This record gives sequence, C-alpha cells and structure tokens, in this order.
Amino acid sequence: MGMWIGRPGNLRQFNEAATTFDRSPTLAVAEFRALAGGVTTWAPPVQPRRLKLAWQSTLADDLAHLDRLARRVDGPGPVVVVDPAAGNLLTANHAAGLGPAPGHSPWWATANVTVTSPPYAPATLSLAAPDDLTTLVWYGPAPGQTYAAVPGQPVTWWCPGLSGVAAEMRLWFYDAAGAYLTYWYSSAVDRPMTVTVPVGAAYVRPGVRLVRSCTDLPIGPSVLAVGTEIAALRLGYRQALSTAQQTGTVPLDQYVITGTGAALSDVGGAVNVTVPSTGTVSWVPTAGAHGFPIASGQVAVFTTQFSKATGFGAEFRSTTGAVVGTSARQAAVAPAGAAFVRPWVTAAGVTSPTPLGAASLVVWDQAPPLPVGEGTGLMSITGYGQTIRPGNLDARDVSLELVEVTSAAG
Repeated sequence: MGMWIGRPGNLRQFNEAATTFDRSPTLAVAEFRALAGGVTTWAPPVQPRRLKLAWQSTLADDLAHLDRLARRVDGPGPVVVVDPAAGNLLTANHAAGLGPAPGHSPWWATANVTVTSPPYAPATLSLAAPDDLTTLVWYGPAPGQTYAAVPGQPVTWWCPGLSGVAAEMRLWFYDAAGAYLTYWYSSAVDRPMTVTVPVGAAYVRPGVRLVRSCTDLPIGPSVLAVGTEIAALRLGYRQALSTAQQTGTVPLDQYVITGTGAALSDVGGAVNVTVPSTGTVSWVPTAGAHGFPIASGQVAVFTTQFSKATGFGAEFRSTTGAVVGTSARQAAVAPAGAAFVRPWVTAAGVTSPTPLGAASLVVWDQAPPLPVGEGTGLMSITGYGQTIRPGNLDARDVSLELVEVTSAAG
C-alpha cells in the first residue's frame, strides 16, 4: 500500500518505494546545566512530525504532482499526507482517549453528554438520558475539524471502550470545501467498521451514537486506519443473567428483595414484586451469592423492563462481599477491587404483585491494544530538491521535506 500526498480532494498515490523515508517528530528538547551539575530540560508543548522523503528516477507523473505542490502552483494551503505506515490516523490524544493538550484535537458531543477531558488525563463521558441523536464526535486537525480521506480506499474505525453504551459506530464524509456528503454506520459495535471512502470525499469525521446512560465512563482508545487489517479485532462480551432472569421467570432464589413488607411471588411462573413502602430488588446467580463475576476495568451494562422501578443501577463487591462501588446508570466500569456485580432496581408503593419483567446484564471485556495515534498529517512543504542525472534528462531524483501544521493552542 502506497502513500497519498496532495491537496485536499486531489491526493495522488505514490506506489514507488522512497529511498529515504524519515518520519521522526521534532522534539526540540533543550537542556540547561546548573553550575552544581544538575540538568533541567525544557520541551515545547507541541512536537510536530516531520517527513523527509526521496525518490530516485521519479516517474514523470509523480514528479509533476510533487513539483506543483512544492511550488504552490495550486495555492498556498496545507498539503495532506496519508501515510499507511501510521497504523492509526487519529491524533495522539484521540487514539489514547485523553483530553486535548496543545496540538491535540478536541471532542464534541450533543448537549445531553458531558465530556470531562483535562489535558493529558483520560477523557470520560457522562450521560443521564440518551435520545436518538445522542452522539460523541472525534474532531480532527483538518479544516472543518475532520480527518483527511482518500476516495476509493477503505477506512476502518472503532472505539471499543464505548461498545457497551454505543448503538452505532459512525463515519461522516465531507468534500474538499467542507460540505457534508454522506455518512455510514455500523450497529456491530463489538468490532471495527470498514467502509470505502465515497467519490468526492476529502475528509472524514468519526463518531459514536450513544444509547446507554453512564457516569464518568472512560472513552478509551480508538483507531482510524487506512485499510482493513485492524478489522480482524473483536471485543468480547457475555450475558451474565440466567435465561430465567432474562425473561423474569422463576426460580425466586435468583433474586434478593429488601424493604418493609416487600415480597417476591410466583404467579404462573413469572416473578412478581410487592413493595408496599420502599424497597430494592437485586439479581444474583443464586441465594447467598455476592453477585455475578466481573473483573476491574470491565464494563457492566444493566437494563430492566420493570414498570414500577423508581431507580436502577449496579453495585460492585469485592471477593468478601464488601461494596467497593455503585452506579445509578445503565453502564458502569468495575472499580479497583471489584470481583462481583449485583444489578438492582428500587420501587415504592407497589401494593399488589407486579411482574418484574425481562432484564439484561452484559459484561464487556476491556479494549484490546490499538495502534498509537500519529495524526493524518496536514503538512507544509519546507524543502524540495530536484536533481537531473547527467546524460539522462528523464531520470530525475526528488527529495521532499514536510512539517506538520499544528496549532499550539490548548
């Protein structure tokens, strides 16, 4: 797979292998030595990536394309470099799920989502009441806050850490002027989605449509890559409840009820609940169990159809049964020390037996390792060389130097 270089909407693929390919970032770390011998270092807040490329006997069409870019024949704007050697085209903070620092890209979400993203710290989201439009978007570094795309090429997108609260993984496409073209989505949120960039597209913006409530759920790592290699990954999950609990049927010893006068009853095989004052119903594997097995860092997603519920959530317990955390949302991450999860609902004023109804407790695995984000690369050409070989006017060697165009604003 080659490299694409060009202005937005007019990228050219270079299949000829470069004889020089240096893609080191500029660290620019300065050292200050004190008279006593101590060393202090200083680093700028932004470390832009530099590319140094060279080709021998460059193809005529490739040469013409590079020459126009270097001499800015078609305008002074930035050059896009889509480098397949970068396993993840997201900026470093987006790929790692961190808050934006200088030179990084921001997050955007609909009004009902709260994104907490201090610089360099894990970005988290909280959502009380999702609707059909609830969305989290990865704003990119390109004009219009998008990532560069190559028409006709596959692009793969995934954010596994949000699989438990996601309804769809989405990709929106825009033309070179930033006008919206179309979007694609996948409801198979446990694996990456791969689509072919449509004709006329110059930019892509990834995002996730959210469908479950949560509090301070880490966004986690994500990947936007050229090609389909990453698509082989899969995120594991399991249904923790028994078949009877999923349908709200007996045996009754798979539930625990508390509260004055609260009781469970078997009405034709269905579990019914009576809570005259206030009480709590919890789901357990069997009588006396602390809860369902879970590991720290896994995400538990609980849903219930109990019509009289005044609240719901999950309680996390240690190996000894001690409560180590609780959440009044549909999705929550198991905290440190958690070995079991016990979902619950609260109710009040239920004076006659009422069906408990169906329920679900899905436990999602932690996200697999994903490639480090390196950025799509909006770049500016800072160096250009063209050498003609003696006696052969058609054999020309070309060198190109580019630097990433990055804002220092935090």
